[in-house]
Amino acid sequence: MSKKIEDAIRAHLTGTAQQNALNFITHLQAKGAVFEDSDTYFWHPQYKGHGTIIINLEVSDEGASLDTFITHLPNAWENQQDNVPNVSECVKEIIWANVRPCEITGCGDCAPGINKVILGKEFTNLCGSFLGIYDPDAETVECMKILVDGLISDIEG
Repeated sequence: MSKKIEDAIRAHLTGTAQQNALNFITHLQAKGAVFEDSDTYFWHPQYKGHGTIIINLEVSDEGASLDTFITHLPNAWENQQDNVPNVSECVKEIIWANVRPCEITGCGDCAPGINKVILGKEFTNLCGSFLGIYDPDAETVECMKILVDGLISDIEG
C-alpha cells in the first residue's frame, strides 16, 4: 500500500521528532519539491525533475527515526578553500558533524570513497551519499532547509 510521507511520519514519529520532520517536509513542499507516494518508507523528492535529497523513515520494533541522505551540496559550498558566502558557522558545524566516511556506512558500493572539500574543510574516503542526518533536532532542520534552498537555487540556475 502506498504511503504519503506526512501520514507515515504521523504514524511512526512522536513529539519533537514528528514536529521537526513535518517542519522539514512542509518546507520542501512549499519550495516546490514533489513527493511521490511510496510502497516503502523511502522518498526521493524531486524539484523540477531533479532529485534533491533522499529521505528514509527507518521503522523497527524499537521505534522510528527520520534519516536524510544528501549526495551533493549546493555548487557554492563544494571545493571552496576559504570563506563560503552566506553560510553561517553553525550550518558548517552541523554539516561537518554529519559527514559519513565509507568505513562508517559499510555500503561497499563506493569504497574506498571520494575525497571532497566541504565548506572549506577537507574530508577523505567519503561515501557516495556522504551526508547523513539522523533524527534532526530543530536547529539541524533549519540547517537542512538552508542546504535544500541552495540545491534548489542551483537547479534554478
